[in-house]
Amino acid sequence: MSPDPQKLLLWSEEFADHLDGKLPADTWNFDIGDGASAGLIGWGNNELEYYTTESIKIEGNLTITAQKEPVNSLLQCYYGPALWTSGKIHTAGKVGFKFGRIEIQAKLPSGIGTWPALWLLGADLLDGVAWPHCGEIDILENTGAHPFQVQGTIHGDGYFGEAGLQSPTPLSEDFHNYAISWNEESIEWFFDGNSYNKITKSSVEETGKPWPFSQEFYLIMNLAIGGWFAGEVDPNLEKATLEIESIKYFSIDGVGELILHE
Repeated sequence: MSPDPQKLLLWSEEFADHLDGKLPADTWNFDIGDGASAGLIGWGNNELEYYTTESIKIEGNLTITAQKEPVNSLLQCYYGPALWTSGKIHTAGKVGFKFGRIEIQAKLPSGIGTWPALWLLGADLLDGVAWPHCGEIDILENTGAHPFQVQGTIHGDGYFGEAGLQSPTPLSEDFHNYAISWNEESIEWFFDGNSYNKITKSSVEETGKPWPFSQEFYLIMNLAIGGWFAGEVDPNLEKATLEIESIKYFSIDGVGELILHE
């Protein structure tokens, strides 16, 4: 039996440490609006939410709250007055990750129509490399319509891969650990420490498709409402909250690079 891999903590975000209730500006950016200003109307997925800074708070844990808006909302979306507000933050241009292990301790929202996501995008997107050529790694996606399903996914040029794991209890009832271990040759997904999916570079390249996952990526966390993945929204849903307790980034057997930008 091979020895356990050696984990070395390179970076962490413990939200309870931010006693002033503010996200550090040298780590996090906010996305605002319905995606139109970024050329992604509905954030590219026909999502319903309008992202605001006010939707994200530190109350011991980080909370991203989706709130149903009144019918006369002054926030204008691509479809008219915004039906929902919510929040999205990311580390683009500030903190990057290349290989290693990322673990996020989170409690998912409940409610049909919710779409929480903890994910990574290739940093070359910032240099003009379009999606999906830049690569996307979804550490966790879930929908309120499938409260028992954990899904880990990759997207590259001309393909995507996905896998589900049935949890014994609804994911919204407790905090769970969502993680990936990532190196030059593969990406492996974990739920509460148990591996449930692994995709290798060789298996992708055998199909003639590229493997854009050998570069710096940045982290994104958001709570979307509706859209092609989440489907119809429960008309009785008024509010939903994604809670994140901590993020930890490790090197594994010396593999893993934290990239801090000025």
